Amino acid sequence: MSNIMKKYCSIIIIFFFLTVSASACAALSGGQQRDYGLLKTAVTFSADKIMGEFGDRIPDNLDEEMFLRIVHGKIPDEFYKALTDHSLVVVPKGSYYLLKVYDKSTHALILFDYSCTPEADGRVLEEPGKFDVNHLELYDPCK
Repeated sequence: MSNIMKKYCSIIIIFFFLTVSASACAALSGGQQRDYGLLKTAVTFSADKIMGEFGDRIPDNLDEEMFLRIVHGKIPDEFYKALTDHSLVVVPKGSYYLLKVYDKSTHALILFDYSCTPEADGRVLEEPGKFDVNHLELYDPCK
């Protein structure tokens, strides 16, 4: 596939995810919806790159630094920036990982994702009160 086609496909995918995310974020302001949609898509694209790197053998030492190093240059720059604008905690779980995304200023959990699913699992900002953020294992679809 040519670079132009790859870029075109990426733009279509980004537009799709942003459109879906924006419609689901009624409680968030316009800017927050856009940023959150970008973050959710970044998490999804990153999972694909991490799983492509390690397959079903996630190393026990996978942390934020290694995670960002692996996805850097493999996902669009705006996705990478969305990730680096937040605090990340990566919890390796053998054949998959849990990614927790925190707001840097409030230190509140705003999103979590188990890498075995195609989309971000815990959209905490979109669904306030739905998740027990102290017991994310309750939402692990990979067990």
